[in-house]
Amino acid sequence: MATLSAWIRRYAVTADTLDPDAPLDDLEPLRDLIGSARVVGIGENAHHVREFYLLRHRLLRFLVERCGFTTLAFEAPFTEAHTVNAWVRGGPGTVQAVAAAGAGAGGLGECTEMHNLLTWLRDHNRRATTPVRFAGTIISTRQAALTALAGYLREADPDALPLLDEVRERAAAFHPTSIFAVLHQYTATSHADQDAMTAALSRLLGRMQTMTAYQRTRGREREQAAALHQMRGLWYGDHALRDFAGRGIPAGSSATDAFLAESVLRLADDGPVVLAVHNCHLRRTPVHHDGAFGLFPAGYHLAQALGDDYLAVAVTAGSGRTAQVRPDPDHPLGFRVLEHAPAPLTAGCVEAAFSDRPVVAFADLRAARSAVTDGPAYQQMRMEHYLTDVDVLDAYDAVCHLRETTCTDYPSRSVTG
Repeated sequence: MATLSAWIRRYAVTADTLDPDAPLDDLEPLRDLIGSARVVGIGENAHHVREFYLLRHRLLRFLVERCGFTTLAFEAPFTEAHTVNAWVRGGPGTVQAVAAAGAGAGGLGECTEMHNLLTWLRDHNRRATTPVRFAGTIISTRQAALTALAGYLREADPDALPLLDEVRERAAAFHPTSIFAVLHQYTATSHADQDAMTAALSRLLGRMQTMTAYQRTRGREREQAAALHQMRGLWYGDHALRDFAGRGIPAGSSATDAFLAESVLRLADDGPVVLAVHNCHLRRTPVHHDGAFGLFPAGYHLAQALGDDYLAVAVTAGSGRTAQVRPDPDHPLGFRVLEHAPAPLTAGCVEAAFSDRPVVAFADLRAARSAVTDGPAYQQMRMEHYLTDVDVLDAYDAVCHLRETTCTDYPSRSVTG
């Protein structure tokens, strides 16, 4: 038996580059880690970090070109991401405009590294027998989802349009695109208006659910399933807002994580999925925060549904710079992104176990669990500019450690607006 640090020095899979265009042979040892997984989650400990984008791009290439994966599921709104999927399959527009519109909330699509990834996808799909699709996994903005639902219901169930119109009228009071701005606006809305929105959404969801069998008889099974998923996203989003405003069960992001997991499971029915989201969404274990029960990350739902066919790879780093997303009701975007130094390491921080610091190092935690003496001691991991409590060896199947990180150019633009 060895310490985790010694085990990583001996068994970690390492690479000397993050260049997405570099040859992929050095990643071949990851095949044993990937196995037969249907969903491979590649995380990040903070958004807006350049090297995390580069790593995902390089791993995406490997999983697509060498392992046959056919979907990139990103931390982007479900509805808006359809525009990006159309573009990577040859649709019109510029990568900058398409990425800004649909490749991630909070500016996640607005950096050179994401533009390069999407451009590679488009080029790959030009020559691929099986194109790779881009899919959003998180709750859409209300306006985008309601517009999509209106187009479907006008043809499939016009009797439901008055219910939809009521929801649209109430949603008009909120920011059309910024999820962060909506959070602040919702807390300033009266309880009566909040309850009226919840009731209207529930009535529309109920109507659509009761129409599922009929829509199947009309040959609209796939369209109905997609529309109903849109509707469930709106319903989950409303519960998330109520929780944020202190009017629900204080379980953090439980509603958004449930929708994320449902989105991924729908995608996995059609082929293996690369899931690119924050580490906090990937973890396989529940989160116990301030004594509240019921915060189950998307990774928990995926692990329950897929078992070993779900692989959760947390991504973190040693030195350099990281980013903090900070809500700011006075900013036009509803938030700012600030640069920080990473949190200092502690003895129980998993980053401290990566002492040799190659450019990239992958540690298979499933293999390490029964092979190290000090696994339970690692109960922290970096998140943005601080440390978060997490049972690392149980929460993740692997950890990828990068030697150094820097921020994308987006943080400076979010500060100035």
